[in-house]
Amino acid sequence: MHEVNVYAREGKHGRTHWQYDFRVELPDGKVYRERRKARGANTEAAARRIGEARMLQVIREGQRSAKKDARAAPTVAEFAAEWLALGRSERQSPCTLKNRRVMLDKHILPVLGDRRLDALDEKALLNLRNHLAEHKSSTVNLIVRSLMAMLRCAERLGHKVRLPKVKPLAEVRERHWYTPHQYEALVASAATFGPEHLLTILLGGDAGLRSGEITALHWEDVDFEMDTLFVRRNFADGEERAPKCSKTREVPLSDRLRAALLALRRISEPTGHVLVRDDGQPCRNYLLARRIAQVADYAGVPAYGPHALRHAFASRLMLSGSGARVVMDLLGHSSLQVTQIYTHATADHRRAAISRLSTGTGEAPART
Repeated sequence: MHEVNVYAREGKHGRTHWQYDFRVELPDGKVYRERRKARGANTEAAARRIGEARMLQVIREGQRSAKKDARAAPTVAEFAAEWLALGRSERQSPCTLKNRRVMLDKHILPVLGDRRLDALDEKALLNLRNHLAEHKSSTVNLIVRSLMAMLRCAERLGHKVRLPKVKPLAEVRERHWYTPHQYEALVASAATFGPEHLLTILLGGDAGLRSGEITALHWEDVDFEMDTLFVRRNFADGEERAPKCSKTREVPLSDRLRAALLALRRISEPTGHVLVRDDGQPCRNYLLARRIAQVADYAGVPAYGPHALRHAFASRLMLSGSGARVVMDLLGHSSLQVTQIYTHATADHRRAAISRLSTGTGEAPART
């Protein structure tokens, strides 16, 4: 509720005059402050009446201005509905639309929903970030990026928009992977559970497949004569589509991966998806994670999830002396910079590198 403050001031020649001040937030989100002399007021009550009349005038002028500009600058909530409808008309993926709605309904609209697009400044974005303080920096940055994407869309459609600039929060990403020793413990543990669990581990750790590529793998993608996997699909956003970077890649079968595939093929339908649920439907990511957790618990190693197996695959390739370009091709990356994220030097690897350096021969000294 708006309030007028009134106080007396002693001027020149010892004469007392009354002043008022008030602060109101206008419909466009701007804050208006005014401090003036209450001319003609001889008492506190009279000064208050003058101040309240002036404050009411400012509020009414702000409301008239907001109505005048309403078509040119909708509120965040009004344009959010238009933005989502535009996404549906452009046939954006259901997952993308769902994520946008969650971020809007849960985080953005409760804080900024009634603000006009042309009133969103740096202060408004910082206010949003303050409301998200309990979330990880990466989550906060994702929500702010989503809001900015919506504002840029509004600008392209001709709406009057402000595009405030706020420096992203620093993100600390903790990456997990399995060491070669931990990975071999997983493989040994998975073999005691059966071919489905073993293939869940090997397709990630011996072939470097993404979780969506594992669940989208068909028997027709496995060529036993060539000992090769053809990665043609990736399950993402509720559907099977071309893999990342939109290119099919070939991954040679390791001996134990080939044996595990043959073992499963002997007891399952040789068509359709390789990994399926009990009801015959394709396996999905949650089931991969559950199987890995079961195997990891039995092996006594951390349960990091499917992507940690892909990291382990890349690191083991580098430890074996494979070049970065080969690793990039096997992982299906578009650049070497992405591949470098997936490679991790172990203590043994670092020790061997220093040993080779110290001998001056480029070869590690023989251990006795």
